[in-house]
Amino acid sequence: MKKVFVKISAALLLPALLLAFALAFFSCENFVNSNNSVGFGGYQFPQATAVAGKVASNLYLANGKKYLQLETVYLAGWEDVPFLSFEDVCLFISGANDRGWQCEKSGFVYKYKYNPENCTDDQGHYWPSEWDGDELCFDFLNQTVYSDDFCRIITSIVSLNNGIGVMPVVSIEQASELSPKVVESSFTTQVKTKEKTEIRLGDYGLKMFVIDNVLYVPFQPLAAIFLPIGSCSFSGTDYYFDVTSAGDDYATLRAYEFGRKNSPARSQLMAEYNYRTLCMTFDLNYSLKDRRTVVGKENIASFNDSIFAAGLGFDLLSADTDTYDLALGKFLMNYIDDSHTAYYAPSLYQPHSQVDYYYIHVMRDFAGPREQRMRVVEDRIKELRESAGGAPGLYYVKEGDYEKMAVVAFDGFVEYDPSSVPNPPPADKWDELSELNTYAFFKAAFVDIANHSSVDKVVLDLSCNGGGSVKQCVVALSFLKDCEQLYLPIRNILDKSITKYYFDIRDENGNKLAKTGYDFYVLTSDFSFSCGNAFPAQCKYQGLAKVIGVQSGGGASVVKNTQSADGALFRTSSAMEMVAFDNGSPICVDAGVPVDLEIPREKFYSGATLYQDLYGIIKDSGL
Repeated sequence: MKKVFVKISAALLLPALLLAFALAFFSCENFVNSNNSVGFGGYQFPQATAVAGKVASNLYLANGKKYLQLETVYLAGWEDVPFLSFEDVCLFISGANDRGWQCEKSGFVYKYKYNPENCTDDQGHYWPSEWDGDELCFDFLNQTVYSDDFCRIITSIVSLNNGIGVMPVVSIEQASELSPKVVESSFTTQVKTKEKTEIRLGDYGLKMFVIDNVLYVPFQPLAAIFLPIGSCSFSGTDYYFDVTSAGDDYATLRAYEFGRKNSPARSQLMAEYNYRTLCMTFDLNYSLKDRRTVVGKENIASFNDSIFAAGLGFDLLSADTDTYDLALGKFLMNYIDDSHTAYYAPSLYQPHSQVDYYYIHVMRDFAGPREQRMRVVEDRIKELRESAGGAPGLYYVKEGDYEKMAVVAFDGFVEYDPSSVPNPPPADKWDELSELNTYAFFKAAFVDIANHSSVDKVVLDLSCNGGGSVKQCVVALSFLKDCEQLYLPIRNILDKSITKYYFDIRDENGNKLAKTGYDFYVLTSDFSFSCGNAFPAQCKYQGLAKVIGVQSGGGASVVKNTQSADGALFRTSSAMEMVAFDNGSPICVDAGVPVDLEIPREKFYSGATLYQDLYGIIKDSGL
């Protein structure tokens, strides 16, 4: 029995957690029990009985900091496919969940198990032991990875709530002028309890091998699927956590780009491996695949069948680099077309000179109907607002000599580094503040509104809001209702659970944020998207505010970046989907939130003064 225990600092917990989410799921085998119908032509991957080579690799975080040293293993017959030993997989998991664990083998099953005897870190802190029955099983004979508590196993202790794993909002327990204290409440509950998570790699013909008593796990399919809100990319030498979020760390991005092969073709094995990994990624992780009818698209039974039905299968299986990369872009932008999906970079087979071309060409020319419509609507809404003299900011509407309605207009839920926000925040420059930090913007706005005692209506204008930070969305909601009752519901397709996450949010003085004495309204348009859609959904179905305007544009999933097995980078929906509860039943809000009072776009900003007509419509409606 081999014990594996790693403790890392809190600063590394989230990246390690997300990477562990990726690495926790691989299991293939020498005795493959597979369904080879994926793809075409009955191609079967080779068996492997020997290690062809090993290369020292590093794992880098998004800030370019080296986190772990690993050993990338190449197996005979499997060309450039990177494998990791089970020990290295366990290193990721142990580093992420902050608990003592042991790895053991029982027959054909490799188990990563809780070890209550190894729960003290190097500072003498003893980690909880409530979940001593947790285990993650890699059954290489039956080609499955399974667990009754998968999401909890890959979640760090500091992020767990009542034993519920994978929190959508990071806890911040120290408040500042620009960051409130955000703590998950003990009220958090699973409305629909979790089910056993089982991943059937054999269904895709993907293999894991045992050679000389060592279990080898293929890295890329796992990493592509099971990171809920991030990704881990392989450059051909090293591993990079969320390279698309490297920010100003251009050295990290350049190092990743070094892996480009500049090759016009790939082997059939690499083409099949990439295709099947792509199918597995979307089959198991694309949260909206069974609910696409709400936006006028067919539901998806299997991506293999759907891709061929859409006429893209042969191109996505092509060994020709240009054919494949164009097909991938069309698949993402036109076939998936959920407006969260975006194409960042082509496969690593493309030279550097092609990266910008493919990004611009694919994003623009292959955009599907939903994406095209969203772009047109956004342009039209902003044109109407600008022509009326509007912009993000704080406005007042008078009736006679008194201000009766305040409008808080903002185009995204943003949370930049607090050091980038002037201190004190520029409350007299509302447009700048709204683009820097939503919490600081709301706090300053409501202080100003309180100084106008005649105001009794507050409109939150999300008509041009394209979404952003889930945490800032929850923080903004807490201005409307006490967070002991406020919740964010998440459906997790990995374990089939539906969880109501409750939060306790307080300012730097320990005060709750909720404002009383106002009638709240949320103004939405058919552009309001993602968190700009989740916000009005929770307002409507939790009774926080009335939704007015035009039904929102939609968007219902926590977004993740991922990488195809050949290095193409893209963004799409994750395993976590935001829902709402309508009379106790969970509903998908991807198609948008129905309004309580319909108002045409042309009336949003019009009148003798900005928003004057909007005030009259609300007042006359009696809403």
